[in-house]
Amino acid sequence: MKNRLLLFLILFILIFTLFGCTFNKEQPKKETKKIKIENEKDTYIKYIQKLKKIKETSEDLPFTVEVKYEKMDDEVRYQVIIDNPTNNITDVKALAVHNKQTDDVFPSVGIFDKKVKLIPNKKPSGVILVGYIPYEGDIDNLDVEIKVLISYKIDNKSYTSYYVTKK
Repeated sequence: MKNRLLLFLILFILIFTLFGCTFNKEQPKKETKKIKIENEKDTYIKYIQKLKKIKETSEDLPFTVEVKYEKMDDEVRYQVIIDNPTNNITDVKALAVHNKQTDDVFPSVGIFDKKVKLIPNKKPSGVILVGYIPYEGDIDNLDVEIKVLISYKIDNKSYTSYYVTKK
């Protein structure tokens, strides 16, 4: 009887220890994910605030930036194309904003999702940010300013460039 009680006690302690440790390990993962989302949100907001102050395009961009517009039913779809890198560019984060009233979020890459690379002569060679602007008029009369922030690394050195265009 003593052996059974001792065996039961050891088994109880072993099970309690194993399951107790397992539950404790899962909680920090949830906290880490919550902190990561908060950091991403802070980065997104910081970039939007930075872009509001920018007035002109950076000089000597190591890639091309092009903005295309397409009229939809009651909105305009815009595409910001970052392409044709002149160097190996890593850790690319980009955000495009406009000066029109919208309920949508602004398109981004590398902030809430994985950062991308731009490598010359390698497919895909570019990044396309797609957003929508509520607009019912003729696309030729659209008066909008698009600003793009691109943060990246070349040879492990960090850079931030800006692109500003008006239609």
